[in-house]
Amino acid sequence: MRQIDQNLPTLSDAVVARLRDLIVSREIEPGARLTETSVARLMSVSRTPAATALRTLTKLGLVKYEQNRGYWVREIRVEDVLAGYEIRATLEGLACRLAAEYGVSPDVRDVLVECVEMGRALTDSERLDPADHAPYQDMNATFHATILEAARNPKLPDFVASCHEMPFTSNRIVYWGSRDVVRRSQFDHERIVEAILARQGTRAEMLMREHVLEAGAIVGQKWPEIIQASRQPALAASSA
Repeated sequence: MRQIDQNLPTLSDAVVARLRDLIVSREIEPGARLTETSVARLMSVSRTPAATALRTLTKLGLVKYEQNRGYWVREIRVEDVLAGYEIRATLEGLACRLAAEYGVSPDVRDVLVECVEMGRALTDSERLDPADHAPYQDMNATFHATILEAARNPKLPDFVASCHEMPFTSNRIVYWGSRDVVRRSQFDHERIVEAILARQGTRAEMLMREHVLEAGAIVGQKWPEIIQASRQPALAASSA
């Protein structure tokens, strides 16, 4: 029996999340065949949430379905991950432009400024502290989510969330192995907030697009290292 997160909205969501972790960590190897029965047995659930989970994982690109072969686990390719970053860059760039053009509320302004100040405090030292990685990830997720909400387009957060479901494309992926890389990301945040508050929509959009694409480029450069780390279940779960 595999432990699943009972706090997720539905049992199917919990099965998807757990299977995703097992696939990313390669506890379930690429090429492995999955059936409703085998998933139900593995997760100790009925076949209904197992079937729903397999369909969802197929949409996410982690599982493939072929007639006469059924469901099987796909290899996670760096090309697919980078394609996810391209989509994120376009959507989050649009969110920045809309947020700047509409203008942001005082509450949103305060959150964005707080994110910038927190990021600066976590990255100003000579060396990055491993203990600061998780707080920076939380700040980064808040920063991006706040801008999406400020865009006032109810569909944008949903579309970006679907990108985050793809392995290694989430805004919680922050490479902590280089102070220069993290400092550049932090500087991007500062310029993005500056552009949004100045109501410079085009500039804000371009800055965010560059920011997300650069994050994808880092993932591409560090791909062997990321894949190796993902084979440790605890790390795979933190990369969601």
